[in-house]
Amino acid sequence: MTKFNTKNIFILAGFLFISTLGMAQTQSLTIDASQMFTNFKFVNSDGTQDKDYISNVSGAYSLGYQYSFDFGLMINPRIGMRKAGATMMYDNSNYIWDLQYADFKLGLGYKYELGRFSPYFKASPYVAYLMTANQVLNNENYDLLENEELKPLDFGVFFQPGVHASLSDYISAYAEFNYMMGLNNIETSANGQEGFNKAMAVTLGLSFTITGSGE
Repeated sequence: MTKFNTKNIFILAGFLFISTLGMAQTQSLTIDASQMFTNFKFVNSDGTQDKDYISNVSGAYSLGYQYSFDFGLMINPRIGMRKAGATMMYDNSNYIWDLQYADFKLGLGYKYELGRFSPYFKASPYVAYLMTANQVLNNENYDLLENEELKPLDFGVFFQPGVHASLSDYISAYAEFNYMMGLNNIETSANGQEGFNKAMAVTLGLSFTITGSGE
């Protein structure tokens, strides 16, 4: 059921993006950086969630376009790089997972114009490819991709409330809070255990208007 629903979200998002390009009132280039607090949702073979994982603090950045319409709709496709992973202490051993993903997000949201400041909310389905995956166990490094312990692809959704602040006719700044919910089990193990990426982040960015006309 999760795979079916996620597939339909991406199809619907793509259809809305293509069908509304000709109506765009403002198109902007966006660039941003994020402070990430990443973690795992891990469920063992007994169906019990392990809550001993501790968040890692890391970073992310992305580039994108933003299409804004006069009735408030926002479409914001982005590509970027971000870290993932977690830390855990178990039997006097320190486990650190350090992952790096390249991802594509398609943000769909609504912005309410209030003069210079414009609050907004977006939901951004994402697809991510795992570039590197290392586990450190008591100063020993293990390549989880080489050992095929993690799947190379992940997908899920970001929920992103934020606010735009106009700095000039062509430049605006924005700040947003991100909650990321991974929907794909990234574990390759066949013993019934499941692992999902999750994260929270604070993002700061700039938006540069490249055209303000539309049909």
